[in-house]
Amino acid sequence: MQLLAAGKVYVDHGPVQMTIAAERRGKPLSREVRKAGARVPVLLDALAGVLPLAKQPWPCLAGSKDLPKVLRLMVEAVAATGDETMTPMAAVAGTFADLVADFTVDQGATKVLVNNGGDIALRLKPGESTRVGIAPRLQVGMATHFIPLDFNSKVGGVATSGLGGRSFTLGVADAVVSVARNAALADACATLIGNYTNVEFPGVTRRPARELDPDTDIPDLLVTTCVGQLPEWAVEKALDGGVAKAKQLAEKNLILGAVIFVAGRVRMWPEGLARPLGG
Repeated sequence: MQLLAAGKVYVDHGPVQMTIAAERRGKPLSREVRKAGARVPVLLDALAGVLPLAKQPWPCLAGSKDLPKVLRLMVEAVAATGDETMTPMAAVAGTFADLVADFTVDQGATKVLVNNGGDIALRLKPGESTRVGIAPRLQVGMATHFIPLDFNSKVGGVATSGLGGRSFTLGVADAVVSVARNAALADACATLIGNYTNVEFPGVTRRPARELDPDTDIPDLLVTTCVGQLPEWAVEKALDGGVAKAKQLAEKNLILGAVIFVAGRVRMWPEGLARPLGG
């Protein structure tokens, strides 16, 4: 664990690379974020004990009792999407961010930002606000847009999925950002929306996930490995597919909106969700 600044730490532990920042009415909470960072190994140990279960499609765990809290929350997030091919691992990063953020709030923070590799949990009390930058390509990571948030936004999670991310995708989107009431839901929904940007085109290559990672939770699914230059019709189809799925998830009250980037194009729903930086 490394203290980056007053009230801000970086935690690098196993598969987790997480930044935790917290304030209480503008006062940085250095001791509290250190305590929050110490929760990461505890959460990892709890998940490691049930990892084989976490790699099964969520219907296999529906109704299971005595699951550790971290896995139970992961299952609830992916089950809410209704997609039976998803495993709880689709919400692992967001769930970790949520649990650390909630712990920090319990320490008295009024503003918490937990960034777990791009899956972000936010906790903003009345009077608090922030801006979350979003990047059009995960490989580059340079933000071009931002989403303004405050207590009244009712947003607790902003997550990103797509090509070049830490997990596999079935689609062609460079990045899909979803906004939800918590990070676990945002994480699962970003993954699902990204999958729905799928198009069939000779420039898109796919391989079974097990050939890329023998320990993957989706061994038999064909995941995207490379996307060549897409024609305009393919870009439009990918964007349309992503937006349609985002609207479905919003109708189920699972997300508050999404931003989708494909081949230099951006589409968001609802319009105006994100603003250009410098605009």
